[in-house]
Amino acid sequence: MGCRPWQRHPVPEILFVMFSNSQKLTAVIVAWAKPMIDTIVASRIGQFQPVQAANEWVKKYFPVANDYSIVNDLSFLAVPASEILIEPIVRNGIAKLGIQDQDIPTYAAKLVDAMIKEAEKKGNVSLFNTVEIEKSDLEKLRYLLRKNLPVEETAKYEVIE
Repeated sequence: MGCRPWQRHPVPEILFVMFSNSQKLTAVIVAWAKPMIDTIVASRIGQFQPVQAANEWVKKYFPVANDYSIVNDLSFLAVPASEILIEPIVRNGIAKLGIQDQDIPTYAAKLVDAMIKEAEKKGNVSLFNTVEIEKSDLEKLRYLLRKNLPVEETAKYEVIE
């Protein structure tokens, strides 16, 4: 630890950053859903009219294979797009739920456990009638939550009868 020429006081080289449970949950959901999001975004890129027109233009003026798709060349755009689009949506969604930050690990664990039970009954869980999530994917999410947002065991009051 030392002073830099522009500083009057020494600054520790290592600073500890504390993250809220909301930030941790957002990071866990984005990391867990990233493969699904990337696949969905990549498949949807080819449905945009400008992309289809560009694909036809390339096929017309350049010697490419008959099965060539410009989507393969543009797939690198899907990765940052998914992170840029999904992270704020997840963060805002968590904020709108109005759950206190200290309660987020408990709520998240209970929600994932309920989804796993539903997947055991039906084979999978459908989100927004567009994405089918298998039990193994939900178990991966539960694992990530336990590692990053452990639920603190608290004493539960038992009613005396």
